[in-house]
Amino acid sequence: MKIAFIGPKWNEMVNAYPSLGLGYLAAVAEQDGHEARIFDFGLNPERSLAAEVQEVIDFRPDLVAFTSMTTSFASVEETAAMLKDALSVTTIIGGPHATTLPQLTLENPNFDFLIFGEGEEVFRDFLRALDNGARQWNGMSGLWYKEEGHVINGGERKLIADLDALPYPARHLFKLDQYPLYTPTGEQMLTVLSSRGCPYNCSFCFKGIVGRTYRQRSPENIADELEHIMQRYGVRNFYFIDDLFTIDVRRLDKILDHFIERNMDIRWRCLARVDRVNPQLLHKMYKAGCRQIHYGIESGNEEVLIRTAKHIRLDQVRDAVRWTEEAGIHSKGYFILGLPGDNEQTINETIEFAASLDLSEAMFSIATPLPGTQLWKELLRKHPDTEYNADFTKSYYYNSYTSEIAPFMNVSEVDDHVLSSYAIKARQRFLEAKKQRLYKRSFGDTAGNLLWTASRITPLRKVGSTLVRLGLFDTFRRTKSSYFGAVSWK
Repeated sequence: MKIAFIGPKWNEMVNAYPSLGLGYLAAVAEQDGHEARIFDFGLNPERSLAAEVQEVIDFRPDLVAFTSMTTSFASVEETAAMLKDALSVTTIIGGPHATTLPQLTLENPNFDFLIFGEGEEVFRDFLRALDNGARQWNGMSGLWYKEEGHVINGGERKLIADLDALPYPARHLFKLDQYPLYTPTGEQMLTVLSSRGCPYNCSFCFKGIVGRTYRQRSPENIADELEHIMQRYGVRNFYFIDDLFTIDVRRLDKILDHFIERNMDIRWRCLARVDRVNPQLLHKMYKAGCRQIHYGIESGNEEVLIRTAKHIRLDQVRDAVRWTEEAGIHSKGYFILGLPGDNEQTINETIEFAASLDLSEAMFSIATPLPGTQLWKELLRKHPDTEYNADFTKSYYYNSYTSEIAPFMNVSEVDDHVLSSYAIKARQRFLEAKKQRLYKRSFGDTAGNLLWTASRITPLRKVGSTLVRLGLFDTFRRTKSSYFGAVSWK
């Protein structure tokens, strides 16, 4: 059987890295002898959808498999209609949107089947049922479908217990060199998933696919996959995209032991919680090749943090960022503006808190209540008539910082324009504070503050820039290059 896996078209967005979800499903299909091909429409937003679809048509698939988030579902609907019209092909859809709104999704006549939740085992059984030529999917848990115009609820399958049993994602089916995921020094980086599930219940986070039950691959299996990637693709830089790479400290310690004892000489970054790191662990992470950690900090106001159910404190944030930098690892902070309870005062507190932290990077997004999250449920309690519509394609929560974006379903206590402008202000304030720290590191607290203040006066700034170019402040020039330029990745 020929199977086309389709990553959706995004509006004005470029995929930073390939979908491991599609990669795992394609690997499962190949294990059973099927011919798989992945078409990632998100790689080139400017290319027409018709041109993308024509490539799928030319492949002449027997089955088309879609994944979709709510923000991209309108595009997926259009794609499915075009392929149904051209090929009359069987279609199946999975992913966050399908799992959150399965009934509504299958009401679209262009989708025949739907995978609810985690997909690999359901998809394998589904393919075998199709191969047998009989309707053996009746009663198959996790598979939803239509019968005589009615949606048949297939329920939800149990989560996969043994993640080591899954094949490695079919990375060979992606155009890996076209994804803009690189190290600060320009080397290619690939993503890896070492665990699934998160026991926390942050209000803005969706957990419908992998659930809240934390499951982990063995340290041996993870290290083996990295060695496989290095041998096959020549890549030695990795991004662990687990929700919580550091949640199980004992397990992480064993993973680090494998990296060190095998002399893997890799470099990597990961996501972590500020309350799940300590100085000893961070120093060992550096020794094992970690060079950057991304922390979800979200807010600089304790009461707003409590409302998000994040369960962290501001003092834990300060400690984690300081320990991380002391270990030689750079830290990036994620912040959300416009959370429930946010007003202009609390948003300013978040901005100033971010500016006070010695982060190498900071990203400020706008709170967006997406279906399947607690934030969405809170919105429905206040506005019960709210439902999905095509406008969700506009629900971008990452600000480009070059222009204002309109918040989508604003849940804060400030109006849309004010909230949007704060996202740009936050970025500017963070970079300003980072520059002030640079001056203090180069010249000491007193002289550094004085020179930084002077640098903000336009005529003096021009003189200072000339002196730096002439090499009269050579130490400052070198420090500036490393501090504002590429994050150290050696």
